[in-house]
Amino acid sequence: MMTKTIKISEKTHKSLSELASKNETFNDVIYFLINYYYENEEFSDEQAEVYNKDIENFENDTLENVSEVTLKDLEKRISKLEKELKK
Repeated sequence: MMTKTIKISEKTHKSLSELASKNETFNDVIYFLINYYYENEEFSDEQAEVYNKDIENFENDTLENVSEVTLKDLEKRISKLEKELKK
């Protein structure tokens, strides 16, 4: 395996040390965090583009094709985010 050297702050080093178990390398932890980020990304690029277009339309008072979100949908999303924060 080819390796690279990266510079990290003492704070980041300490955080990585705390996240790693005795059998894990920093590489393992970083790889896990990258995968976790991609798997739990808020929106895909395509979704973000649609939402940004909706926001632009709303800001320009063009309400055609703007997605409607119900209060129930918002409550579900907030509940999901709260659970993620508690982990």
